[in-house]
Amino acid sequence: MARRFIVDEKDITDLKDNNIVIHGSEVKHIQVLRHNIGDEIIINEFICKILKIEREHIVLEKIAISPRIGEPNINLNLYMAMLKGNKMDFVVQKAVELGVKQITPFMSKNVVVKLDDKLKSKKQEKFQKIADEACKQCGRSDKVIVNNILEFNELFQSISSKSITIFAYEKEDNKTLKDILSTCDTFNVKDIAIIVGAEGGFTEGEADALKFTENVECISLGTRILRAETAAISLISIIMYELDK
Repeated sequence: MARRFIVDEKDITDLKDNNIVIHGSEVKHIQVLRHNIGDEIIINEFICKILKIEREHIVLEKIAISPRIGEPNINLNLYMAMLKGNKMDFVVQKAVELGVKQITPFMSKNVVVKLDDKLKSKKQEKFQKIADEACKQCGRSDKVIVNNILEFNELFQSISSKSITIFAYEKEDNKTLKDILSTCDTFNVKDIAIIVGAEGGFTEGEADALKFTENVECISLGTRILRAETAAISLISIIMYELDK
């Protein structure tokens, strides 16, 4: 199968006769891989034939729509509190590989990382590149969107459109993930959000605000306290195993 490249829509210019011109970082990537005129590659959702290779751009002809592969049939959204170091990079990469459709990083009181608006933008761009690379690596034909980094109080509007939001909280001892997933399967729920906190967890005020929000289910992941990145990967893996038919 042809190699796939993910090009930002702003770096694509439509020409006549189904031809396009691409710019940006993927141009260099295509050149490094020694693709030549006449080669077929996949640009986003289209199979394309290379017509012309220049230093800063490549001209291609769209010849077909690429087969859809590796795409989940549930819309799983990960809301992940910002983690320090490269832990967030790791979570983004693995979430994409496991089948998440969207990732929304957010800030909460116990987040160690401090970001101004400029740094938030840079982080989001970095996470999107990691997600794009993970899509290519694992063979997904869709694009996983990494949204802008939210403040905690912005979460509530974002999750309001989800069928159900699963909130993993270490102090919960009544409901389990198994309890909630049995309900999701019964009602054929396909639009799910999961919320995972930072290394220091949530404050009681933050936890209460989430627990008493409509369509939010607070669950326990067991008696062992998991690292934030472990909790995220565990949640995603179990949900995809149970619901991604």
